[in-house]
Amino acid sequence: PCLRSEAATDWDADFTYDYETLRVGGLIFAGVVVFLSFVLLLGNRVRNCGKTKVSLLMCKSHVDL
Repeated sequence: PCLRSEAATDWDADFTYDYETLRVGGLIFAGVVVFLSFVLLLGNRVRNCGKTKVSLLMCKSHVDL
């Protein structure tokens, strides 16, 4: 196999994208965003699972008594 050396790199050449790395990085970023959105949307529901919610009207009526 041919190993790249510092002398073989042409620093004056036009810039080219490494599309493989760019694609993998984009997929990882998208996966993290989707995962975090699921955590934000479902996190409160999982934490409050099984708890009954008291309405605001019932709280006010008990305070007046």
